[in-house]
Amino acid sequence: MFFVSQYRTIKMRFSLLIGFMFLSLLLGCDSGPAIAHVSGQVTMDGTPVEMGQIFFEPIGGDSTIGTGIIADGEFEVVCPPGNYKVVITGTRKIPGAKPISNIPGEEIDARESIIPEKYNRQTTLTKEVQQGEQSVNFHLEK
Repeated sequence: MFFVSQYRTIKMRFSLLIGFMFLSLLLGCDSGPAIAHVSGQVTMDGTPVEMGQIFFEPIGGDSTIGTGIIADGEFEVVCPPGNYKVVITGTRKIPGAKPISNIPGEEIDARESIIPEKYNRQTTLTKEVQQGEQSVNFHLEK
């Protein structure tokens, strides 16, 4: 009787172990939503954009907006694959301008926008983004 009881316990534990392993495989196979990692450069008239932002806004869909910071002409954006309208903003230091301050003792450089509206408010840029990593460069001109 003792051996029968032990056999049932071992059989039940083995079945549970196999069940958990199968469940783990099923859950592990779901890689989640598809993701695209887009990186690249943004230049304006051949010069890297010092500081700005880039937005990947979905065209005709409910997808998430991808956003990234532009620093020294480089950017990175993570978003779902799809078709996007690309909006780019950027600034540079105003040559010869005095630094400005809203807080006593802290000054920042005076900056001006350098990206024409055809690349931001009235953008004509579009990009089809694929799943995975990809490099995209935006060489803008006035």
